[in-house]
Amino acid sequence: MSIKIELLNRYQLRVKTQDLLVLPVIEIKPADGANIPFVSRINITVGGVPEDLAIAIQSAYKSVAFSTNKLLKLSTPQRLKQANCHWYQPIQAGVNCTMLVTVEYFESDAENNPILNVMKKTTAECNIWTFAAESSRFVQMTAKLIPPEPMPIKSHLTYPGWFAIDFGTSNSTVTLYDPKVIITPDTLPIEQETKLRERIASWLNKRPVEEATTSSRGAWDVEWQKFLSELGKDYPCTNAANRYNFGELLIQGVNSIQLLEVIRQIEICLGKRMDWFRRAASKHLNLIYHEVFRVPALEWQSLIPVELDKNRRSTEIPSELEVISLHKIATSEKDAEVKVILGEQAKQHRLDAIKRGEEDIEGRFLHSPKRYFGQDRPCKISLDGEVETIPINTLLQSAYAHLIDLIEKYRTSNVGKCSEGKFYRAVVTYPTIASPFVRREIESLVQKLDIADVQMAYDEAVSVAIFFLWREFSGDLNVGIESFKSRCRYDNEKWWQNVLVLDIGGGTTDLALIRLTLEEINPFEPGEDRGDGGRYYKLTPKLLGSSGHLQLGGELITLRLFLLLKAAVADCLLTAVADDRMGKDILKIQPEELSDRFLESGKFHPGSLLACVDKEIREDEAYKEALNAAERVIPTRWKNSPSRAQSFYSLWEHAEDAKLTLGQKRHKDAPEPMYILDGQKIAELLAQNDIKLPSALIDSLSVTLTVEQFEKATAPVVKEAVAIAQGLVENALSHKSGTSHQYHEKPNYNHYDEQVDWLILSGKTCNLDLVTRELYRVFSQSDYFIWNSERVTFEPEYTKLATSAGACFAEKLRQLGFAPKESKELLRKGANQLYIDVKNLFYFLPCSFTREVIGASPEPIFNAGQELYQLQPKEGIAKFRSGWQGMQLTNNIIRQDFENIKPQLWGSYNGDALRRQLDISEDDFKNHIKIQFEINQKLEIDLLLCRGLPHYFISSNIPYIDAAKAINIPIMVTDDGKVAGDIAVNIIESANALKTDAHTLLFSGEKDYSNLIEIFRDEENTTSEFTGLIAELPPFPISGKHTFYFQYHNPKSKQWELIGELPQPQVSSEFPCRYYVSLTSKGILRVHAFEIPYWTSNSSECLLQEGCVFRDALQPQPNDIEAKRDPFSGEH
Repeated sequence: MSIKIELLNRYQLRVKTQDLLVLPVIEIKPADGANIPFVSRINITVGGVPEDLAIAIQSAYKSVAFSTNKLLKLSTPQRLKQANCHWYQPIQAGVNCTMLVTVEYFESDAENNPILNVMKKTTAECNIWTFAAESSRFVQMTAKLIPPEPMPIKSHLTYPGWFAIDFGTSNSTVTLYDPKVIITPDTLPIEQETKLRERIASWLNKRPVEEATTSSRGAWDVEWQKFLSELGKDYPCTNAANRYNFGELLIQGVNSIQLLEVIRQIEICLGKRMDWFRRAASKHLNLIYHEVFRVPALEWQSLIPVELDKNRRSTEIPSELEVISLHKIATSEKDAEVKVILGEQAKQHRLDAIKRGEEDIEGRFLHSPKRYFGQDRPCKISLDGEVETIPINTLLQSAYAHLIDLIEKYRTSNVGKCSEGKFYRAVVTYPTIASPFVRREIESLVQKLDIADVQMAYDEAVSVAIFFLWREFSGDLNVGIESFKSRCRYDNEKWWQNVLVLDIGGGTTDLALIRLTLEEINPFEPGEDRGDGGRYYKLTPKLLGSSGHLQLGGELITLRLFLLLKAAVADCLLTAVADDRMGKDILKIQPEELSDRFLESGKFHPGSLLACVDKEIREDEAYKEALNAAERVIPTRWKNSPSRAQSFYSLWEHAEDAKLTLGQKRHKDAPEPMYILDGQKIAELLAQNDIKLPSALIDSLSVTLTVEQFEKATAPVVKEAVAIAQGLVENALSHKSGTSHQYHEKPNYNHYDEQVDWLILSGKTCNLDLVTRELYRVFSQSDYFIWNSERVTFEPEYTKLATSAGACFAEKLRQLGFAPKESKELLRKGANQLYIDVKNLFYFLPCSFTREVIGASPEPIFNAGQELYQLQPKEGIAKFRSGWQGMQLTNNIIRQDFENIKPQLWGSYNGDALRRQLDISEDDFKNHIKIQFEINQKLEIDLLLCRGLPHYFISSNIPYIDAAKAINIPIMVTDDGKVAGDIAVNIIESANALKTDAHTLLFSGEKDYSNLIEIFRDEENTTSEFTGLIAELPPFPISGKHTFYFQYHNPKSKQWELIGELPQPQVSSEFPCRYYVSLTSKGILRVHAFEIPYWTSNSSECLLQEGCVFRDALQPQPNDIEAKRDPFSGEH
């Protein structure tokens, strides 16, 4: 069967809007015939006058090539994708361009397999033109036809939802939460229905055969025919079906309700077939159902993946950035307003600029802008004859502005399902390992785009985990909960499992280890009417640890392939010189200029240069010499020579193609693919460096990369990512790290050997076969994971969307959550309810922090797993404080995810600068200034500084009881740190439980408190000082009051005397808080919610006075960026 290209012969160029051209549509379809063609390559070129317009038109179309084992099966007509073609000038008169479309394809045999040894080709041309003399009239008439601009969104309205942006290294997505249209579930969610239609149609079209059965192929064909004939009786639309389109004809004309009836009829018809056929078919159907019910029901949750590329109907666009305009801001000559675009169009414009040999490519284009977060890097941009130096943050902010602009365009073109209003809230994800410095920069950049509330609560790994957790329940809540329970461990009325997320993206690797705990909460009082008995479940995720790497992903793999390919091409060309097939004077290097390691008898030794690069470990001197030699042959290091960028990006595209060809997963019996760079492509690379190969030589040159070479190049990257996952798991589950508070109630997980129960893979790099094999190699031997392919989740379809959709859904849970008692009416109607306590993710530290010291292991400050608390009543953030420690002149704080990972400098504090400001000696500073570290849920660290130990503020307005008066003694705590006797709570409760030791001792008459005596100050009269002690209280009993008792320390007596009772303070807190009791030396007992406040000052001069606390911030450090891991540093 041949292929027909549907394309107009002549096309008059038109303008759709002020700067958008309307271009001809290209469609390819199979011509009449029995067999299906397989497309190998589609090439689209545009030439003519004016040349720059022809280049712009060509950039809107994308030429594609398919590998031999992933050919495009053309069973139905396909419209080729095209991007927006922006043209910021008036259309010239007399446009005369020719578009040439070439399709290379293979015909298929009787078994519907491509005949690969015979390449077919078909072409079509289109003349794109405008009137020569009436161009101005053309533009004016077109302008009249432009529909009116959509009504601007009313500024006084606030948008009722929010959007979540995942700005990735390679690709970006946006998910919108919009409650305008609420879908009432009465059939399958639209996403699941679409998948069901697709999979059922494909299954019926392909008629799969179970090879393991003893039945012949002929018997299978007979059973299939009988089954389809029976099924088609009630569906006349299938009468005209052939062998390959029965499923499409059956499915395409039915609505949602009818679709379920089709499924019922399929099951009925299967019941009438032979047992062996029915069993095999049922197995396939069950796999289809399983896949369908795992599709997230986005529409039900009012979540909308934003279509960022309208022409390609794609919710995912490349993150590549192009600067399209610069405008001076009148208020400052140094500042400029920058407009950028992202996506395929920017990428195509870069490739076009490379073809034209432009030298300012790196200034106008950023291939992976995300990798430059946190770097103080100016960009020199040349555009329209103007040269500007723009801070990198301005470009990154413009990228976010472009994404927000795309969201606005999507809303205005989908007014039926999108609400009006000005955006108030944005959720922005970030790499798990990103420092607070980077997080603050991202938050600030987005806030300055007039977004009032920027949520930075969800890193990329946590967002992916939330997405796949939600996916577990999205089909049916009732069934989903029971299914989840069946895969959990059970202990103490709770179901729990440990989940590891490994997200290997284009540029970064992000990991999170999360414990999911499900418990049933009963909001009804005893005897209260429960109606139809719906149940309320609470799912609590706890972050056990997180880690990652900012320069470990798909682009690092491509870089290693790039260097291998570069060395292979150089070796090939030098070999041609050594074999006298090419003159020595053609290349820019003579063989005798090479290192002796590459020579044999004065000539280049074939294969010697490639051998130094074609290996897994690339660190030795030979490797460096080989790369330097390859650079002499094919110059691609453009950092100091911008003209070489053309060669770099051309070779980079070939390396990307090689990665996709060699790294793909394949069936067991499929032959290993090879990647071939032929002589024509090698000649094009050299021509970019003004080296012209003889035409007679070109056909004899080629470079071939094998799967083995690919895996040697890729293995170190994959092994490093998996090793981080292994270290994180072993550290978190070995019970070596993490401290929970003494009164924090926790499930008894130690009854079991801690293990990972569910492994979630995300990021497109995880699609490489090598990743799966390395994970199996490592974790199949681990004590912390029992390998089960059913509990390893990887969904290529959601590798990118998962991050933004997960973050958007998590914010919905946080914003719309309600208390169990408010759900009683729904429960009485029999509806189960599930509440996911997303905020619990912020309650625990995901990693450890230490302080650098001399001659010893770093000093621990915070441990991974440490619970965080709300420390002050008006702070809506979770924190934890270290103990008071000695002060250094230089304080370097290190992040340590686990024992064997490379430590990361998190921040520093210049104590010596503070000392000089206070004008005190080093000895005074080191001996008397103390430091306490305070960390919050964002991993931001503050320093609390004090001369000596801090003084506390005690308010005289809170309730108290006088213990000294109650037991008739004048002094409760002596100056030498002795308490007159034991003071305890829970005495009554322990007596009721018939346990004499179940009370909580707060202060002991035996203990020496001389080093724990605190100095208090009256909050109303700060000059008034008095001493006392502080102790933490256990949880309050049901009564809401603690009853305090006193006992003189007498071994012969167990008698407790009542002091009095104090109520639980009525406070409102966003996060868990702790309660304390203070005891003054004169016996006054007070109960305090949150931390008892320090006596503080905003001036560092307070450090000259004993006990006053000064707060300062740790200076955060940008993340380390290694040039050798940065593909676009210009040094490769």
